[in-house]
Amino acid sequence: MTKDDMVTTTQGIQEKLLVARHCAAVATAFMLPFTTSGQAIAVSILAVLALLTLDRDRLMETLRAPAAWIPLLLFAFLLVGVSWSMQPIGPALKWVGPYAKLLLIPLMMATCITPKQAIQIGYGFLTSCIVILAISYVTMLWPTGPGLWFKTPGIPFKDNAVQSECFSLCAFGLAFAAVKGWQRGESRRAILMIALALLFFANVFLIYISKTGMLVAGVLLALFLVQLNGWRRALLVGASAVVIAALSLWMSPGAQRRIAEIATDIQQASAGAQETVSTASRIDFWNKAAIFVKEAPLLGHGTGSIRPLYQSMEASRPSPYGEAVADPHNQFLHVTLQIGLLGGLVLLAMWAVHAKMFLGRDMASVLGLAVVVQNFLGSLFNSHISQVTQGMLYCLAVGILGSVVRSAATQTARQPDATEAAMERLPTATADSR
Repeated sequence: MTKDDMVTTTQGIQEKLLVARHCAAVATAFMLPFTTSGQAIAVSILAVLALLTLDRDRLMETLRAPAAWIPLLLFAFLLVGVSWSMQPIGPALKWVGPYAKLLLIPLMMATCITPKQAIQIGYGFLTSCIVILAISYVTMLWPTGPGLWFKTPGIPFKDNAVQSECFSLCAFGLAFAAVKGWQRGESRRAILMIALALLFFANVFLIYISKTGMLVAGVLLALFLVQLNGWRRALLVGASAVVIAALSLWMSPGAQRRIAEIATDIQQASAGAQETVSTASRIDFWNKAAIFVKEAPLLGHGTGSIRPLYQSMEASRPSPYGEAVADPHNQFLHVTLQIGLLGGLVLLAMWAVHAKMFLGRDMASVLGLAVVVQNFLGSLFNSHISQVTQGMLYCLAVGILGSVVRSAATQTARQPDATEAAMERLPTATADSR
């Protein structure tokens, strides 16, 4: 085999690896909303293929960006935190695992992903959500039919929090794409996108609603209205969305019961009475967490110490669930209890730099900002980054969309140099022509 043949073979293998990497990314996005095991397999293949196709220069450049190295710092801090954990090293290391997905952020940012590939990956996620949306409406309208195949009518896979947050993100992306399509004169396509976005949005309020899901849907709606040009258009869209949400709540007995439960919780909490388990448990988690933070504010109790911390107070202050739950249901507290306020500041810095990275007006930036806002809001009431679906969604989306945004910014930065060089050549060419 000649040298040229070896080069050709190497290029062919590289091209096949790139195609396989893209297929793995689409498959991972498709698996996210409904299967944990499929998601784990697909993302493992994606990570291996991304490592095999990495460009060293792009990797070094990416690692200099705060959006890439701060997640690495947070993961490293949690890994080192095992050394002062209340648990033995073996069990403590298992608590590092849920944060290993943070490594996907710099890896995906260093991977060269084109806008077209990012759209195809997004279509994979959207297609999966559309399938779940169809099943959700069928099981809700026909409770004695296919709904019996699934654990909960209207929520065929995972749980209501995961479903509502995925649907809110789909509604946001479709609505923004519809606006862009309408501006380009693609009216039919825009109308179809708007109709699908409304179906996603309405489902959040029709099914057994999640307090976090409602909050995320409302804030993403506000973020979408900010993207619209003109207050009249924003007012019209906002009023329409409120009417749809109100009608959805009115048509759903389950949602009405949930609203009544939330209202009762608010009234009882203000009167000092006992709330439902959902609300009382979070208050219990947060009150105990405040005590734990005061005991070790700077560096925390070590990675993996959450369970023994809550178990230590179970005798004197039992949990509303009847047993110690190893989750404070707040991402900041989840980090701070383990590696202290220093770790919590790193977490906040990560959200801040990722939000800053997506302050543009292009599709990738707007979607990226929506993902960051969604994760931050959800993390107020749940430990979203350490959770399987929400954490993976955040890390993959920030990494992939960050790759697109950074590539576009680099290309834009190089254009003035190219233009300046062309202008410098212009007089010479003119003189020669004379």
